[in-house]
Amino acid sequence: MGKYLLMKLTPDDFFYHMANCDGYVLEHRLVVAKALGRCLHSWEIVHHINGVKNDNRHQNLQLVMEGQHNQLTILERKVRRLENKIEEQGRFIRLLQWQIKEMPSITKDRELL
Repeated sequence: MGKYLLMKLTPDDFFYHMANCDGYVLEHRLVVAKALGRCLHSWEIVHHINGVKNDNRHQNLQLVMEGQHNQLTILERKVRRLENKIEEQGRFIRLLQWQIKEMPSITKDRELL
C-alpha cells in the first residue's frame, strides 16, 4: 500500500528538529506538524486513516499515541477481513442466483435426453 515519503529539510527550517541525521523527515509527520504549528514528539504517531502510506493529505492523517495506533490497526484489519468476506459472499450469492435462473433450461435439456 505504498511507501512512506521522505522530505529533505534545511537546517534553518523550523521543523528540522524532527529530521533524521541526513536532514530527512517523513512527509506525513511533517504535514501534521505543520497543521499543529509545532514539531511532533518522537512518541507521537501519525496514522494513515485509509491505510495508504503515501496518501499524506491532512484529512487522511490522524495523530495518535502508540496504544491507540495498535488498537486502530487491529480494528482496521478486522474490518478489511469482514469486508472481504462480504464481497466473497456477494459473489457466491450472484452465482447461486445465476444457477437458479438457469435451472429451468438445464432441467429441459435433461428431459430431452
